[in-house]
Amino acid sequence: MHLKIHKHPSDEMTPVERKKALAAGQPVDRVPCVPFMDGAKCLLTGISAHALWHDPAKMAEAEIILFNRYGYDRIVIGPNTRGISEALRGTSADRDKPLLEDLRLLDALEPVRAETDPRIRDFLQGAGLLCEHASQIVPVEMSIGGPFTIAADLRGVEMLMRDCQRHPQEIHRLMRIVTDSQKTCIDAAAGYNVGIAMADPVANPMLIGPKMYERFVWPYTKELTDYVYAKTGRKTSLHMCGKTYKIWPYLRQYTLNELSLDNVVDLGRAAAELGSHIPIAGNVDPVGILYGSKKEIQDAVHACIRAGIRSPKGYTLATGCDLPDTVRPEQIDSFMDAARDHIYQ
Repeated sequence: MHLKIHKHPSDEMTPVERKKALAAGQPVDRVPCVPFMDGAKCLLTGISAHALWHDPAKMAEAEIILFNRYGYDRIVIGPNTRGISEALRGTSADRDKPLLEDLRLLDALEPVRAETDPRIRDFLQGAGLLCEHASQIVPVEMSIGGPFTIAADLRGVEMLMRDCQRHPQEIHRLMRIVTDSQKTCIDAAAGYNVGIAMADPVANPMLIGPKMYERFVWPYTKELTDYVYAKTGRKTSLHMCGKTYKIWPYLRQYTLNELSLDNVVDLGRAAAELGSHIPIAGNVDPVGILYGSKKEIQDAVHACIRAGIRSPKGYTLATGCDLPDTVRPEQIDSFMDAARDHIYQ
């Protein structure tokens, strides 16, 4: 196990120092940047998917290997949507079919108790190792997924969409169980020096529409982001997929450290319309650009920085979604090199 972490040699500041300087209105060496690495962790670290999912020491080791190589500004550990979904399913559940094939099964479903659940405990132990070995250098977050996406994993996406129309009260019951499960994860994480991250791709308004978002997603996400701040004193990082323009009135009201936007969103428009309310992040195309040449990557990164830094509440360069598991390591080097090459004022 290799848990020795160090500042990247190309940077004058550590990510923690950079974050503190920005908060104080002081100059920094470069724009904060976060390529979303989840899809590529096995490829880039040589650690197996099983170990990354079940071995707390390997979870922490993978994050430190990647940080030492690339030096980006935040590392994130699960449980993510899948971890909470697995905890709700129980260890004997079949992942090839929805847990809730019949909504009457809701009667037997109870919220996860994160402090005692064996699946969540693995990730808490990994977070503890990262707090011990990494948090003085780089901010650490635990991802708790997104409430609507967890609900979709338990019920099935198509069935969930139908049920929102035909059985709304049962879906609210499911959302309450999911949200309370996420809150126990927040309670457990509050004992560590970590922030909270969320991503809710099934809540994409291109899929469910703004009215359904308002009814089934907004109240629970607002509750969670407020709860994170009350429990930890930190604000949540949230990633949303798709063209989210129609739900921006709701996104503005969340208690967020950062709103990360899909690459299909106009970043300049986001800086103008969201940036006075919440910090924004984004949104280099993780597929179309990160398979490009070094010059194409540099141009895309610099275009995003020029648009994003107009955000009054702050900006973080990021990919528009997770990097795919076939990305080449040198493409991420090009992304980070482009961030370091840009003159940030």
